[in-house]
Amino acid sequence: MDLSVEEKLKIASSFLLDSPPGEVSEVYSGKFWFCVLIPDVSVLLNNNSVFQEGLLDALRQYNIEQYVTVTFPEQESKVILSKYGQLENDRFFDPKSHKTFKVDHMSQDVIEVEPEPQTPDETTEPLRSAVETAISEYVADHYPKGASATYSTGETITIAIVDEKFNPKNLWNGRWRSTWVISPGSGEIKGTIKINVHYYEDGNVQLNSTKEIEITSSPVNSEDLAASAAAYSKSICKAENEFQNALNESYVELSENTFKGLRRALPLTRHKIDWDKILFCLRCSLAKACLKDFFSSRRFCMRKSRLNTDSKIDSDKTNGLTFLSAFTLAFLCLFSSFDSVFDL
Repeated sequence: MDLSVEEKLKIASSFLLDSPPGEVSEVYSGKFWFCVLIPDVSVLLNNNSVFQEGLLDALRQYNIEQYVTVTFPEQESKVILSKYGQLENDRFFDPKSHKTFKVDHMSQDVIEVEPEPQTPDETTEPLRSAVETAISEYVADHYPKGASATYSTGETITIAIVDEKFNPKNLWNGRWRSTWVISPGSGEIKGTIKINVHYYEDGNVQLNSTKEIEITSSPVNSEDLAASAAAYSKSICKAENEFQNALNESYVELSENTFKGLRRALPLTRHKIDWDKILFCLRCSLAKACLKDFFSSRRFCMRKSRLNTDSKIDSDKTNGLTFLSAFTLAFLCLFSSFDSVFDL
């Protein structure tokens, strides 16, 4: 049954949205063997122009959901793409530089950078700026390649944190994302932490972990915004460290105890297997079988010699060789090592 273009685009978009961290461009261009996705998708769509136009929305959604970072021209600081900074006409807002910009979602290049058209809200900007400073210091101390963005979202302040490490030479990639929503009036902090790791050496293993967290902090102190911002940052730091430690402990437990529990320490008899006894029994059985074959062949040769007296000399030779071979093999089975028997 032939699929419509819409159905093909839906399938292709789902492939891109499920791309592991740092691999969407490889998936899109089909550069690596472990991402043979796009050549298949190209065949699926059978129209390159329709393919690029239809998957642009999927790439945009992926970049926003994954907190993909971009850099302004001639700058090194990272800017997060998120729904909290998304504006109309496919533009984004960077709260640190107070600039708006567009992004080529296929190449992830920044274009059309412009100053913020509106001045920040005077009632929320002081607290937002203080929280931004505290969070930026925290991210710089705890995330080697991390980036953060602090947005004023109505009556709340939303923080986006992302860090990623891509190591394609060793066949693994990973990304950390956390989102925190602060309610200054009540001091309530709600957060979501997401971790995605992909390891693909001789296989395909992915870790996807999500944690919802709620923290109760003191309401904002309007007279000392820096202290309130530092308290928020400290609470977030504590929560993320606890999650990281719990994740590490769970995998240590998984490695040292859970996997070992999948194997029996003893068989059903509750006794260790006596391999020497089993080896001796095998030798005896093999020796018995050799002797049995010898006597069977000897009786056959004797019956044959009675029917044909002319072949008596040949049968005696055959019986002698058979006896010698059987006796030698039986002796080796009883007194030699098991490996030596098979070496013969």
